[in-house]
Amino acid sequence: RRGGGHRWQRGAPKATPTIQAHTRPARRGSNWEMALDAARSALAGLDSPVSTHADALALAVHAVLDSDGLRLVATDEAAAASAPATAPARSAALGSGWNRSQDVYTFFYRFKDSPALVVVKSLVMEDAMLVHAASDRADDMHTLELRMGDFVQCVPAEGPSSALYKAEHIFSDLEALMRAVRINITFKLFPSLSKKLLSGPQGTCGTEEGGRGAAGT
Repeated sequence: RRGGGHRWQRGAPKATPTIQAHTRPARRGSNWEMALDAARSALAGLDSPVSTHADALALAVHAVLDSDGLRLVATDEAAAASAPATAPARSAALGSGWNRSQDVYTFFYRFKDSPALVVVKSLVMEDAMLVHAASDRADDMHTLELRMGDFVQCVPAEGPSSALYKAEHIFSDLEALMRAVRINITFKLFPSLSKKLLSGPQGTCGTEEGGRGAAGT
C-alpha cells in the first residue's frame, strides 16, 4: 500500500503515449525558459547529485511537476504515510536517498485545494523511462514513456565540480519534455490546470495517445 491508503495496482494503466522528441528544432520561447529555470532550480537543490542519465531524466520530470504546482512531500512510502494532508508552500528538498536505487524513482506530491496524494514512479527500462502517475482519489493510472537520450545529453562524471554540471549542458529539448509531462501526467491528474498552463497548439508537443512508446518505435 502507498502512503495515504493508495493501492498502486488499482485500475488498468492508460495506453502509453508515443513521444517523438526530435522531429523539429527545439524552440526558445517562454516555455523553454520556464523549463530550463525549473531544471536549474532542481539541480541546484540536491543533497545527492545527478550521476546517471536516469537520475537526470527523473529529476527533470520532477522539475516540471513542481513548476506546475505539485509539491513534493516524500520520496518513500514511510515518509508519505506521515506527509502533511495539504500541499506545503514549497516542495520538500530531495534528500540523499532520492536516487539511491537508480532504476526506480518515487515521488509523492500534494496539490493545493486537493485532498489527493499523488505518487509518480519512474522505472528505468534500458534506454527508456516509464513514468507512472496515480492519485489515491482515482482508479486511473497515467503512463508516459520517454527515451532518455532525447532529453539528457551529458552527465559529467566529475559531478558538481565539473563546469558542464549545468542544466544547459545536461538536458536537451526541455520544452518538449515539459509539454509531454503536462499533457500526459499533470493535466490528466488535475484537468483544471490545462487552461492555465497550456499554451500553443497541442500538436507541436509531439505526443500521440495510444500505441507503443518511443523506446519501442
